[in-house]
Amino acid sequence: MGVCSRVLADQQDDYLRGYVDALLDNRYPGLGLRVQTIAPGAAVTLASRTCLGPWQKRDVTELLVRTERVKTVQWSLPPGCGRTGKDQPAAETQAATVDIHALPETELFAPLLADPRQPRFSVSYQRYRGATREFAAASTAVGEYFGLASGLFGEYGSSQIGIQGAVFALFNLDAPSSDLINADYWIGLPISYRRGPWSYLVRLYHQSSHLGDEFILGNPGVDRVNLSYEDLEGLVSYEWERFRVYGGGGYLVHSEPDLAPKHVHAGVEFVQPQAAGGLNFIAAADLRASEELGWGSSRSYQTGFEFKSNGPRRVRLMLEHFRGHSPNGQFYREPLRYTGLGLYFGF
Repeated sequence: MGVCSRVLADQQDDYLRGYVDALLDNRYPGLGLRVQTIAPGAAVTLASRTCLGPWQKRDVTELLVRTERVKTVQWSLPPGCGRTGKDQPAAETQAATVDIHALPETELFAPLLADPRQPRFSVSYQRYRGATREFAAASTAVGEYFGLASGLFGEYGSSQIGIQGAVFALFNLDAPSSDLINADYWIGLPISYRRGPWSYLVRLYHQSSHLGDEFILGNPGVDRVNLSYEDLEGLVSYEWERFRVYGGGGYLVHSEPDLAPKHVHAGVEFVQPQAAGGLNFIAAADLRASEELGWGSSRSYQTGFEFKSNGPRRVRLMLEHFRGHSPNGQFYREPLRYTGLGLYFGF
């Protein structure tokens, strides 16, 4: 009977190992994740060929636990990745060979949650209070990040190159036909690198700004600005288990009209997994300041809840508040405050 029980347990472990390996290959093909050991009680230890950040490990853990086949997850890290209480040293040194994957589905540098100009899919209702007018607004964004190639370097981390694009549009809901006020067109080439909790982003992007036809017709004396620029920006991010901080700056390599080129960018984020009925609680703040606007800060705040599926898809419902200079290109010099409620979609 003891031999039969042992054989049955080994068969169950082999099935679970194959199931988890196949699931990780499907959902995270570029991270080199493999089951190293399976302990009694469906406790799985995963090995990784690269240093993972806290949010990456958290997403993988949530995916496996939701299958109800895995109870707990521990990590076997490559040398030099650092450890937490749930990490174990790697069983053997893993070679730092270059391993290139095309079209990765995961983003190494996590999106900035409270940044009003983060490429994404979103729609928000906002109450705008500017220097000369106040109105109900709808702010929409249609955009995303698309990974082109990702390289793994063993214990030395991972790199990735991709493309980002978006259209940010603002509508006046108090106008009879909900006039389009402003549309910003945005496209960028980001290069990112990650080693454990540290991640880095360098991107060159273009933005051009245009007034809506209905707004121009309703405001014949408006002083239109042909705003267009190319910006080179660099950001550094560090993550704890639930907190993230980031900061950096950029330089306008070309602009029309001619703008002072320097600007800075920083922020902080907090995520509490499974805070309420399986929903993640999120709070985030983003700050920008530019030489062109006398280094006056623009602050964006968001707080709310996120629902995640077993896959990469997620949706956030967020209360949001902004105070500073307008993020809408044509009105970049105008002081602005708004408070609203937004839906944000992740793929």
